[in-house]
Amino acid sequence: MNNETKEVVLTFLKGREYLFSLLHTVLGAEPTKDMLRAAGSEDSLAVIRLFDSEDSCAAKDLAQALRECRDVDEDRLDRMKMEYTRLFLGPEELIAAPWESVYTSTERALFQKSTLAVRDWYRKYNYLPAGYPRVADDHISLMMHFLSLTTGKAVAALTQERTAECGDILNGQRLFEEKHLLNWVSRYAGDMQDSKTCEFYPRFVRAVADFLDFDHSFINELLEHMTS
Repeated sequence: MNNETKEVVLTFLKGREYLFSLLHTVLGAEPTKDMLRAAGSEDSLAVIRLFDSEDSCAAKDLAQALRECRDVDEDRLDRMKMEYTRLFLGPEELIAAPWESVYTSTERALFQKSTLAVRDWYRKYNYLPAGYPRVADDHISLMMHFLSLTTGKAVAALTQERTAECGDILNGQRLFEEKHLLNWVSRYAGDMQDSKTCEFYPRFVRAVADFLDFDHSFINELLEHMTS
């Protein structure tokens, strides 16, 4: 891999690291004006535009959803907070639970086999989620954080000319997405469309699910560039 190709790959890897961190933040906490302003900033939108593709509208949909809420007034912010509470916290039964185990176990409950399998992945890369072990590891926000941190490890490896290690990390991410994200996030996003409101999260989660599908293929492109 020549220096020009390396810089291109690093640009996209750093973009993925930032974007997954952004998704972790937006999906993992009640919205605030500061959070939304940062998520919808021109810097954030520029990173998202790196992933514009003729084959997927995911990046455009992510950017549009964030752009529209970066300057929300107090009334809409209150509605978004209520929507976040209803869709992510309760106290009523969640119409779209943000945990893999709910979608992949017959019990539709937390802390099932898939949760432990995700925890094993985290341990492999020395990732310890906040709230461990009380918080279920297979929450979608924690998975986004894991992908961000492992992408950071890939950036460090490639920067230091450890190309094979970088490739191993990307292959691991691809397998993680197959086993623990692509097997449920589309259904999760579909269930969220039944929300009583659509202030932000149903549309945003649909775009996140589409982006994960795109990202799985995009990893293959990065690996091809690295071996060219």
